Amino acid sequence: MKILFDTSPLCRETKTGIPVFVERLYSALSQRDDIHLEKTFCFCKYLPRKPWYFYRLIEHIFYHNLYLPFKLTFGKYDVYIENQYMFIPLFKPKNTLIVTVLYDIALQMFGTIQTQKHTQRWRKRVPKSIKNSDLLLTISESSKKDIEAYLHTIGQAQKPVEYIYIDADIKTQTIQNPKEILAHLNIHHDYFLFLGTLEPRKNPLKLIEAFHLFKRTTKSDIKLVFAGKKGWLYDEVLAYIERHHLEHEVIFTGFVSSREKYVLLKQTKAFLFLSLYEGFGIPALEALRLNTPTLLSDIAVFHELFGNNALYTDHNDTKAIASAMQNILENPPHIHQEDFQKFSWTKASDRLVQILKQTKGTAQR
Repeated sequence: MKILFDTSPLCRETKTGIPVFVERLYSALSQRDDIHLEKTFCFCKYLPRKPWYFYRLIEHIFYHNLYLPFKLTFGKYDVYIENQYMFIPLFKPKNTLIVTVLYDIALQMFGTIQTQKHTQRWRKRVPKSIKNSDLLLTISESSKKDIEAYLHTIGQAQKPVEYIYIDADIKTQTIQNPKEILAHLNIHHDYFLFLGTLEPRKNPLKLIEAFHLFKRTTKSDIKLVFAGKKGWLYDEVLAYIERHHLEHEVIFTGFVSSREKYVLLKQTKAFLFLSLYEGFGIPALEALRLNTPTLLSDIAVFHELFGNNALYTDHNDTKAIASAMQNILENPPHIHQEDFQKFSWTKASDRLVQILKQTKGTAQR
């Protein structure tokens, strides 16, 4: 089977989320001897990435509309795997199975978690990409169910959807001076940790409100650390911190290295991840793999993936979150590492190739 794999997300400056997925899955697939794997041409080496909207426009016109259909047609590929969920070519190549990775449909379910312009663009383009695809691939069974429900609303209920589990990008390290690393990040006390991009879907405002209530109730000197880059629509978060004089209680580290991330996850009293919605939730898996007590949103995907290894709370209830913060400190759940053996890039590539062979075989009959 000859596969063309879209590596365009690797053009992003920071390698988190989708770029990590693309890099790790491609690496796992490249180790196989039962497929012939090629990757797409790296346009980012030859295009200025700023301003970003100009880069995306050029990418859309030349990469998606022109390069891909001609490459697929003349390259005679059996499968193309699209990783930006934007397969909108000038023409659709024949005899190639088009697989679009749709990580989640958060922007369809929530209209206020991204900028209005981005949300409108996504809602306009993704249905076109779905129509052009032969198979949709996602990263959890819960996300698969949500996508299938969404397909009914856009008249694509017959479109097949499959899922693979992915893995965390975390490795055990020996750190001689964790306190020095924490001090470098301006952390000098015990702390709760959030790890990820600061954006509305991650529910940062409700997390800070609950933390504020927890502090008032318990008089604890514990801090709240946000590790990760600032994304979008976070002005309310900063305004709340300023209004309630929490500047010395809430710490923003910005983007952290893999070494810093490891120390943060190992040294924290508890990891807090109260997202409104997720397709998977890699930061939570990273924390649990390091035996870090973890507090999660009470949503289906987290129960599917992590079971009884975490503590769950209503992410919309400030009092419930504050109470759960105290509970996770006093009665952390026991973490069973054997429950996470299902997460593996090798297993992900095994399942993906099996899905591709079955789907390709069905289409040829």
